[in-house]
Amino acid sequence: MNRIILTTFFCIAMMNLFAQPINDDCAGIIDLGVAPICPFPDTFNNVNASLSMVFSDPDDNVPSCFIGGTIDRDVWFQFTVPLNMVDFMITVTGVNGMNGSISQPQIAVYRGDCLVDELVELNCASSNPASSAVTLELVGLTPNLTYFLRINDWSANATPNWGDFVICVEELAQTYLMGQEPGSNACSGTLFDSGGPDNDYM
Repeated sequence: MNRIILTTFFCIAMMNLFAQPINDDCAGIIDLGVAPICPFPDTFNNVNASLSMVFSDPDDNVPSCFIGGTIDRDVWFQFTVPLNMVDFMITVTGVNGMNGSISQPQIAVYRGDCLVDELVELNCASSNPASSAVTLELVGLTPNLTYFLRINDWSANATPNWGDFVICVEELAQTYLMGQEPGSNACSGTLFDSGGPDNDYM
């Protein structure tokens, strides 16, 4: 009797150990809701995630900026653009949860339908080596439209850098250049003199 109980317990434990995330592919996508969402209250992970095939051509399946030309551990999210905001900054940040922190995350953004050959890549970004965060700016999105996020980690060898992370979809802070804007009521953003970020004052 004890052997049966131990064997059953071991099998369940092994199944949980190698379980894939619910959003391992587009069919199980997690809806973040209407932006802005920052920080999203839940912690996510890509542990044991597998390759998603969203394009029938394998060359099209890898986002344009993903390092190494592979995408082995991707998970999927979606968010909807509100009526009064079209510019966003998306941040994926590793956190030290029960799976450890994701390292070297990558993110790609699509529009279209979450079906094979029905998505169009809009933009993507890869983190620097050894970094646990990546940010991506998106400008001029369409109100009321849903956008899809594909998150992965990259590795210079076969060892995965998967782990826990949080997602932030927030309004992009505006940049203001003296002499070009009559004024602003914004409470955040970056203000430059008339020379901009790289030149002397004009």
